[in-house]
Amino acid sequence: MALPTPNLDDRSFQSIVDEAKSLIPRYCPEWTDHNLSDPGITLMELFAWMTELILYRLNQVPEKNYIKFLELLGINLLPPRAANAELTFRLSAPQSQKVMIPKGTEVATVRTEREESVVFTTDRDLEIDVPTLVECLATSEGEAFESRMMALELPEGEFLAFDPKPRPDNALLFGLGGDLGGNTLALGIDCKIEGIGVSPEYPPLTWEAWCGERGWLPTEALRDTTGGLNLNGAVELVLPEGLAGGEFGGKYAHCWIRCRVLEPGPNQPFYESSPRIKGVNVHSAGGSVSATQATEVKGEILGISEGKPGQSFQLRNSPILARRPEETIEVISENGKEVETWQEVEDFANSGPDDRHFGCDNAQGLVRFGPAIREQDGTLKQFGAIPPKGSQIRFISYRCGGGAGGNVAAGTLTVLKSSIPYVAGVTNRKSARGGADLENLERAKLLAPKFLRARNRAVTAEDFEAFALRATSGIARAKCLGAVGSGDVVTVCVVPALNGSPELLTKQNLTLHQEVKKEIEVYLNERCLLTLSASVQDAEYIWVTVEAEIQAQPGRDLKRVREEAEKSLYRYLHPLKGGPSGDGWPFGRGLTSFELYPLLQRVEGVGSVSKIILWTHSDLEEKPSDKGDRVELPKAGLICSGHHRVTVIQGI
Repeated sequence: MALPTPNLDDRSFQSIVDEAKSLIPRYCPEWTDHNLSDPGITLMELFAWMTELILYRLNQVPEKNYIKFLELLGINLLPPRAANAELTFRLSAPQSQKVMIPKGTEVATVRTEREESVVFTTDRDLEIDVPTLVECLATSEGEAFESRMMALELPEGEFLAFDPKPRPDNALLFGLGGDLGGNTLALGIDCKIEGIGVSPEYPPLTWEAWCGERGWLPTEALRDTTGGLNLNGAVELVLPEGLAGGEFGGKYAHCWIRCRVLEPGPNQPFYESSPRIKGVNVHSAGGSVSATQATEVKGEILGISEGKPGQSFQLRNSPILARRPEETIEVISENGKEVETWQEVEDFANSGPDDRHFGCDNAQGLVRFGPAIREQDGTLKQFGAIPPKGSQIRFISYRCGGGAGGNVAAGTLTVLKSSIPYVAGVTNRKSARGGADLENLERAKLLAPKFLRARNRAVTAEDFEAFALRATSGIARAKCLGAVGSGDVVTVCVVPALNGSPELLTKQNLTLHQEVKKEIEVYLNERCLLTLSASVQDAEYIWVTVEAEIQAQPGRDLKRVREEAEKSLYRYLHPLKGGPSGDGWPFGRGLTSFELYPLLQRVEGVGSVSKIILWTHSDLEEKPSDKGDRVELPKAGLICSGHHRVTVIQGI
């Protein structure tokens, strides 16, 4: 049992007033009016209020000592994490030359009366190239290819897109010239209505791009007005990064995309005959690039060095994001002729007196230089170089921002902060993810004992879990599955921190950004044994939809009983706040319908529960596939709530 923290003085405002009143007859017997309207009582209450404030401050001393102890251990609050989004820029019209969208372009949400706009900046340059069609090939099973380019070049030429009676894996390939990675490709297709049998809204087709060793990867179709290659229209495709040139059927192109016939799904109509193509033209409609919720600050002057050890300088903005390689500080000599670039380090333990090192507190926005420590023999040992007296300290550039508020919904980043020629608009096709607020003190205090016991070395499964949580504030839970395979890879499953932790979660909400996974892996690998390495992956989620029939108590509002029953299910079947203990569904723990009967029975207004059926599916947005009274989970499995269906009838 932990030692209880003493309350140094537990007196309240009222107890202080009562104690003071009880002393009046002893020290001032002639004072007989003790009503609230008496001026003396008013003064007494004023001093009691001031005394209560002093006692409150006194009671914070143990808390402050605890925080200072954490600082001595090197435990600081983790700074906010910036959300990431993919921005899609759209051109005003097809262009005959490349369009460049520079790195650092700012895009924001619409500012309202209640909320400030959220600003994202692009992470790299986006080059929107001019594509050219150099080849068109048809194939039945991806092996033998026939060129259709001659038919496209003839004024009245036309050809069948697939076999006369199409089959799955029939494909039509387009070879393109130009560097089109990340571009939005618009294919204008002139078709004849001959591909009968399919539904124009749901044709059995998919578009893919060739990415070399990664093979054919699916591409997102922003728009398709061809009705399954049956109408004159256009197809707009978001091409992935990493496109590779290749040779198919003896023809080479810098970029290949293909339209492939799929196996029809349940109740999905299939082609009875092949579509017929008369013409194809291509152009770029825009491009997509990753962006981070941040505002870039360039060339900020921090101050003038005093030539003393342990100097610190406060940035104008905080918190700040982790620095890129080019984001560092410069020390400019007093005459302005010499400029030295300094290197950021996590601490000064290994810094010599000539090492141009500095440290940075991301949460506070504080830049520090190495201290001088007095040794046992009385000499001073300098850790890190000292900027010369009179030199100017300048931060080349840094980014500030971050927080859960950056996890904005899809379609909200629409305001281009600066005009770019030929660009008509911008949006984010998917919601931004990965943003997390500054770590709270309670979380840091909870992890401190584990951090102290592990001594910065991950050995046990609990150590790996604690260090994974310590690596970033972007995750809420971690589970170490132990060594996998040959025993040299330790797998850690993580659950991302969610803004507000909504009841209904999709697979996209629960998928951790790849950069965050890599960041956690680097942190763990720096602290695990030499014979081990760490691998970070998402948990395996199973969505469960509960179908229940309830009889309400006589006279109860049926709608209210149903809402309360559904709330109870959503709260219980939740990866972050569900489970028997209320702190998240346990990893690997299955579910039976029998444990839900008492859960619903405890809901106010419920008389009896007559039936419970469990439906499972792999994502909230997919239809349930299996039903029964039991759900089994893998070792890394967690349960999420689906769309529960509760039927309530009036009791007798």
